Amino acid sequence: MPLRVVTYNVHSCVGGDRRYDPERILNILREIDPDLIALQEVGGLLTGGIEQVHFFEQKLGMSMVAGPNRHRRNIPFGNAVLVKGRIHDVALLDLSVVPFESRGAIDCLVDTRIGAVRVIATHLGLLARERRKQVDRISERLIEKQQPLTVLLGDFNIFGPERRVLRRIGAPKLPKLYSFPARRPLMSLDRIWTIPNHRLIKLSVYRTALTRLASDHLPLVGIVDG
Repeated sequence: MPLRVVTYNVHSCVGGDRRYDPERILNILREIDPDLIALQEVGGLLTGGIEQVHFFEQKLGMSMVAGPNRHRRNIPFGNAVLVKGRIHDVALLDLSVVPFESRGAIDCLVDTRIGAVRVIATHLGLLARERRKQVDRISERLIEKQQPLTVLLGDFNIFGPERRVLRRIGAPKLPKLYSFPARRPLMSLDRIWTIPNHRLIKLSVYRTALTRLASDHLPLVGIVDG
């Protein structure tokens, strides 16, 4: 069976109604029932006395690796990968470009029912000159270390003609799947693709009444052929 993968910028679990509610994000992830999850903007607030990443790890019963880029209220904030399987060979890539906000990527190997899959999950910066340097760093990492199947996913903050820069890190011609802002999506910031490209057989935005409210992004769901 193919893998279901999702990338989701959860905005610290603060929704469009400005309410902090991790349970809404949890319910969305349970509805999608993915084998692999990449979260962005996770953390910065506690849930039941524990960090958000551990809340999702425990409630979903998945393995987790966190890639915090900075701290908010002394609580780690950044990226996370969760998977139904074991995670190993983890590297946290520093994509920070001075003087801009700290950024990073998680590069890991995960065990799945279709075999070992390399995952690179990231959240790129807000300015084009910053993103170009970050893409170059990911490209260097891809060349340095290769696997038969790699899934790249996250919030790339890239739309319009600039999306051609993602070809440097193996992206095919990317469809326009609008995921931001959640209530009335106008931009394709969130992306999933595979190397080789043909292994991604379906890609869609998960749009429901709840996803339009729970975060400022909509989840993006991909199906990866085994």
